[in-house]
Amino acid sequence: MYASSSRIFARSTLLSTRAFSTTTKCAAKRETFVELLEDVPGLGRTFDRLFVAPGRARNDLVPTRKARFVPFKDNSSRQVYRATDADRAILHDFLVEGPNPKSSASSSSTTLSETESFHTSQELLDKLHLLPSIITFPKRTISPDYPSLHGSLTLSDIQDRLGNEFDLSAGDAEVVWSEQDIGARMKELGRWGAVVRLRKGGREEVPVDIVVVRVEEEQQ
Repeated sequence: MYASSSRIFARSTLLSTRAFSTTTKCAAKRETFVELLEDVPGLGRTFDRLFVAPGRARNDLVPTRKARFVPFKDNSSRQVYRATDADRAILHDFLVEGPNPKSSASSSSTTLSETESFHTSQELLDKLHLLPSIITFPKRTISPDYPSLHGSLTLSDIQDRLGNEFDLSAGDAEVVWSEQDIGARMKELGRWGAVVRLRKGGREEVPVDIVVVRVEEEQQ
C-alpha cells in the first residue's frame, strides 16, 4: 500500500528538507519524481528518491508497487535523495511499529493537519502523473484539404476530457495553455502545449501536449 501521511511526516524529520503554429514546440520534457518502495536493480534502493522516465513509472514501477509518486510543495523539494542504511532502519521501524502514541498524541492533531494542508493525497498524485504526455483530440475539418476545424477546441473541452477519461475533475485540477492566453482556442489541426495543475495540496503540475488531428486520421 502507499505511504500514509505519517510516513510523509517521518520523511520530513530525516531530511533537513504561443501564437498558433503547427510547428509549436512540444511541452517540456517530463520527469517523474518517485520514491522506491523496494530495491530496484540498476535504479536504486528502498526509500531512495529520484527522477525516472514517466513511461517507466506508469507502466512498471507504480503499478507493481516498486515505487510511489512523491508529492512536493515546489520544485525545490524535488531533490534526488539516496537513503543511508541508518535512514532505512529508522523508516522501516517507523512504518512497522508506528509513532509512539504518547509522544505524538498531543501534537498529532496540529502536526498532521499542517502536513496534510500542503501534501497531496497519493490517489490524486497518481492520477496526475499517470496522465499521458500527449492527449489527442480527433476533429472534423471544413475540408479534407484544409486544416481549419469545424468549431474549435477549448480549455473547457480538455477539462471535460480530464474528468471523463482520467477521473481528474475540475475541482481537483485545472488546465492552462503553456504559451497562449487562457481564452485562446485551437481552430486548426496542430499541437499546443498545456499544463495540468492540481488545485489541492502542493499544487503539483505536469506538462502535456494537446494534439488535434483530422478525425479520419484517428480512425485509420
